[in-house]
Amino acid sequence: MADNKNEILEEQRRAREEFLELKKMQSGEMKAPPKPSEVAIVPKTPKEKWDNFWFQYKWYVVAITAVTVVLAVLITQCATRTKYDMEVVYFTYTAALDEQTNAVAKYIAGYAEDVNGEINIQVVNCSFNGKSGDTQYRYTMMTKLQAMIAGDQNAMLFITDEDSYKYLADLSNGDGLFDGEPFMLGEEFYKATDSYGKLPEGLRIACRRVSDTVLESKKGSVNAHTNAEKTLEAIKSGKKN
Repeated sequence: MADNKNEILEEQRRAREEFLELKKMQSGEMKAPPKPSEVAIVPKTPKEKWDNFWFQYKWYVVAITAVTVVLAVLITQCATRTKYDMEVVYFTYTAALDEQTNAVAKYIAGYAEDVNGEINIQVVNCSFNGKSGDTQYRYTMMTKLQAMIAGDQNAMLFITDEDSYKYLADLSNGDGLFDGEPFMLGEEFYKATDSYGKLPEGLRIACRRVSDTVLESKKGSVNAHTNAEKTLEAIKSGKKN
């Protein structure tokens, strides 16, 4: 009987304390306890810790991984990219195969000086069929050509036909794109490049003008121009390296 009375008194005491705490919280004298949803759950097992980490930081992990992969690809590409001794623009109104321009690159390499341990010549194919109705392809090649002229300081030698040479010679506000007259490519050139079909007759090679242009102040352009002039003189004289 006494035990029951003690329990009742204890419950009444707790009820009074809870009532007083509630009144204090309502009046702002006492801070309300956190809601169950606000109580931090501390992970204990390794699995719980991993799940909590992944939930909190998964997007950071994904972003860091993506950036790392992109950087690795870029670094690999830069490390393995071929360094060219010279760039040559092949621009004619008769379409040429890439295999044919590769043969042109091999021919020019026979006259070029090595500047980085191995002679590598890149011939950029900007040719297209001038009589074709494919205006989209023509526009693509002309855009590619203009980009080479405007933005590539290493593209100094140009191989053209008569009409494409006239087109380029009229650029640069009438001052002309080239130094001097072009050199007509002869029988030796055509024999060296006929593996995939003969290139059109009347091809010529010329060196781009650097003096009195924005390229004159760029050291890379001046060096590229010097190498291009030496190569052109070697082709003219027939003196291979």
